[in-house]
Amino acid sequence: MYDLIQFTDEQQYIDMFLALPQTVYHGDKKYSKEKPAETTAWLLGQHPSTGFLKQKNLLVLRNGAPAARGIAFVNTLGNFGTIGFFDCLEDAQAVKVLADAAKVFCKAHGMDKIYAPMNGSIFASYRLMTKGFEDKPFLSEPYNKPYYHDVLVACGFRVAKTWETQFVDIRKNANKAQLAKSPRGITVRNFEDFDEDLRIVHKLVMNSFANFFLFHELDEETFASMLAKVKMVYNKHTSKIAYNSAGEPVGFGLALPDYQSIPGFLLKYAKRYVFLYLGTVQENGETVYLRAAHAIVAPILQHLHKKRKGLICGMMSEDAKTRYFATEYDRIHEYALLALEVD
Repeated sequence: MYDLIQFTDEQQYIDMFLALPQTVYHGDKKYSKEKPAETTAWLLGQHPSTGFLKQKNLLVLRNGAPAARGIAFVNTLGNFGTIGFFDCLEDAQAVKVLADAAKVFCKAHGMDKIYAPMNGSIFASYRLMTKGFEDKPFLSEPYNKPYYHDVLVACGFRVAKTWETQFVDIRKNANKAQLAKSPRGITVRNFEDFDEDLRIVHKLVMNSFANFFLFHELDEETFASMLAKVKMVYNKHTSKIAYNSAGEPVGFGLALPDYQSIPGFLLKYAKRYVFLYLGTVQENGETVYLRAAHAIVAPILQHLHKKRKGLICGMMSEDAKTRYFATEYDRIHEYALLALEVD
């Protein structure tokens, strides 16, 4: 017997919502526990990322115990629906009850499609893993049970887009051309003041990612709040901003130490870095400074090569133009975002 619970701030349901992942991932050493206070802030609509979202908290009980959970979001900036904080037992019927409730909520707000899993926006956690379950997740990588894809598909979801991650041993696979000097007309510097440099990055992101899948603009304050955690882990030597000959910022790149792979918060001991963000100025959907990406990537690779660090080229889109990081890589992980039509 299945029961759908739609709730706002009732503590008993918040507790059940938080308890389900502990059941799903019990004994799984690769799973990183979510932070109850942070998830609760999302449930209560108090997280900085919820300002432009409408939401409905959903919990499906099977015989009185949690079997599926999620938050149905309506993104008022991008005009699409999502199911975030998705977790479930291997029970397609429970997931269908959840998905049907999300459809009703999103349709009532004029949405015609729901994406899952996505915490409301591409600026928050989204995508599910479809390959790479044998490895411990790296910084910001999604992790889920292998059956998540199958139960969503059984409920009518279809793959909307895919990504992959390449794991590169720079000591073996570094391309000499990638380690060359920056092209003429482009200068690159390290981050100097994170808060001020994030203002520059915000403008670059709003331009360079404008054609990205499900992209929508964010104001500077919201953007800064959503990337606040980056300030805690970034390395200035692998955080770059590029300028043209006129002194105008034309690109940025951030490779972050994978602190999830080491005990505690000893960033200097991270054995590998995750290249998560790279963007260059666009005009009418086309790259203006074709070699700016190379100018940004080269010194980062040089630094990692010198420090003998591993490189993870994280979650690159299937149509990414930046897959030249390495001509060879040790292995890949794959991910997908699924979509459901709202009848």
